[in-house]
Amino acid sequence: MRDSGSVNGWVHLGRLWTNGEPFLAMDVGLRADWRGHSDESHFDQVVEAGIEVTSLPVGTGRAVLVGGDGVVRDDSWIEVLTSDMGTVALVQASGPDYGEALSAALSFPSRDDDDGDPLSVPSGDIALFSSAVDGLGPHSTPLADPRPGPVPVEHGPPSSLAPDPGLLLRTGHTCYTLKVRWYTELGDDRFARWLLTPTTTQ
Repeated sequence: MRDSGSVNGWVHLGRLWTNGEPFLAMDVGLRADWRGHSDESHFDQVVEAGIEVTSLPVGTGRAVLVGGDGVVRDDSWIEVLTSDMGTVALVQASGPDYGEALSAALSFPSRDDDDGDPLSVPSGDIALFSSAVDGLGPHSTPLADPRPGPVPVEHGPPSSLAPDPGLLLRTGHTCYTLKVRWYTELGDDRFARWLLTPTTTQ
């Protein structure tokens, strides 16, 4: 099934490299208001935040924190996938068979996941990028369009791109709920998962 581009009904959209820092998911219109590098907002608001903090004020709105569990793996890819219902999954995984670890993470029930803060996306477009950079300007990263394709079967080395891009998801949905599952072991597989589920229709 992995060779067909989907796993358990999930389609891979792209991957984000983390050196331990989490990512922000926000309405694309708020990008200019996040200055994680220039104003050191990453250190002041993110680094010291506990796991109970799942969102931050950005301009007139809020961004949710997604991705980055150093217990799963120090430096790693965060895989971004979507379901046919519009749910966006960000998964960090490790194990002897990377593809199987991702599949296990995507199949794991969400009923006992932690509830996070909701995400409002008035424009219908979600910007995903590292909390350590600015949203726009010389200290920002570009946002790449999704490239639907096969779910990775190997973790592989970090990207050779500098700076490593974020992702722009044009979903059309304007409100999401967040569910978070921190470090979880399933046999030899380890994963963490963040689920953004739309609460409005396109």
